[in-house]
Amino acid sequence: MLDLFEFIETNENEDIFVQFPNLKMNNSPAFYIILRGITGNIMLKQTFRDETFVQDQDLLNPKHKSIVSNNEIEKEDMTIEPELILGLCDLLDVLKTKCKSDLNVIPRYISDTFTLQDLSEVLSNHKLIHKNKVFFDSLNNEFCNHYYHSYKSNHTVAFLHLYRILEYVSYAFPVMYASSTGDFSKSFESLKSLFTGEKDQGELKVFKYFIKNIMSVERDFERLSIEIDIVSPLEEYNERIYKTIIGICDKTIFNESENKLNSKLSIKFSEFSTFIITVRNRFFHLKNSVDNNIQSIDIVDSDYFFSLLNSKCAYFISLITLEVIKKSLFQV
Repeated sequence: MLDLFEFIETNENEDIFVQFPNLKMNNSPAFYIILRGITGNIMLKQTFRDETFVQDQDLLNPKHKSIVSNNEIEKEDMTIEPELILGLCDLLDVLKTKCKSDLNVIPRYISDTFTLQDLSEVLSNHKLIHKNKVFFDSLNNEFCNHYYHSYKSNHTVAFLHLYRILEYVSYAFPVMYASSTGDFSKSFESLKSLFTGEKDQGELKVFKYFIKNIMSVERDFERLSIEIDIVSPLEEYNERIYKTIIGICDKTIFNESENKLNSKLSIKFSEFSTFIITVRNRFFHLKNSVDNNIQSIDIVDSDYFFSLLNSKCAYFISLITLEVIKKSLFQV
């Protein structure tokens, strides 16, 4: 069966691959490719369109910005000659494909004591690397589609793949919860209560319970907020998008004291799944019986609108995915 994506090392001769050959992508398990992808250490080829690109953005670091994003230079001086911009883009693309992978960031995200040697040993464990293979294969494909459509500036489609990831990982939460508590009878009753009611509500309960009672305890994520900056060429557009998001969401998901009118929204970490689901429902479902749907005119341009949201959605979902991988494979 033809793979939809191929994975390429930017520099196969790096010293780290001599020391730990298992870290080189060569029929690697999907969970490792996911780790490489969400930390910005991967080159991919979309085989159907025969396009090769680099995913070099560390999704786990929401403040990180790539120098080149979708073949555009992030610049303040808009008077740069177009020919110079194209030349710089070509040069930077070459430099990016020649740069070394920062694989050391992966064990740092897993735990303070985890090392590249530990990661290499996990990848040598043939029984372990096949654990939940189908699940991680599907998850990795969704991530790869998100990378590709982000690279092509198809941000609306890229958001849909993030939402699909959210749905995938939500089903892993019950197993993670049960494996992280010593009282299995209590965990069963808690989980059973989470899956009552409507489907979307049940999934949302699982997300919230997991974040508040596992992630917040282990990583103190309950104190976190995720900020979305609204920046466009016109203040009118900023105001329109700000009002649209405020209008579709329950006010309790925001840290209202941190919001800045027409320019920034601060969303509680524990409520960010609610935010993602709300945006998906209000834009893609468009039920006539609901008053606060997102109309296309409300957000100026859908790809622009989702470009504002996607990096923060990817940050949240990548953190969740990291926890799934840690709980199911690394036991740290």
